[in-house]
Amino acid sequence: MSSQGVNLRAHHENLTRHQELKTLLAQIDQSLSERLCGVDEISNLLAQLGDRLIKHFAFEEDGGYFGDALSHAPQLISKANALLAQHPRIRMQATNLVAQIEPGKAAAGNWWDRTTELFRAFRHELTKHELQENVLIQEAYQQDLGTTD
Repeated sequence: MSSQGVNLRAHHENLTRHQELKTLLAQIDQSLSERLCGVDEISNLLAQLGDRLIKHFAFEEDGGYFGDALSHAPQLISKANALLAQHPRIRMQATNLVAQIEPGKAAAGNWWDRTTELFRAFRHELTKHELQENVLIQEAYQQDLGTTD
């Protein structure tokens, strides 16, 4: 199989993972906003999010996302490393999000508001990170590399 086929497969896999994350984030947001399900289901959805992030970040860290782009633009390696270094913090935030949600306090009126606030802050951080990764990939393929064109 050509390396081009492998790169396209990795790119497709990453796009699929991104879409799955977006779908899950939207589902959690809607469930919190509209109170569509119970506390246990919210906790389960957040745990699923943590699990998907672990797999998603492992794929990126194993070169599945940045590898080909960085071979085209090695000058971006330090930016890629900075983004990869954010993964443990974001994973910890996802873990803490689940831990901070205390189902026993669900009867209190502010549980939904507090959980929604924590989730949205996390989602904002994750979305910002994913956008920065996308910008890096775009930079790698859009840069004029001079005489090596």
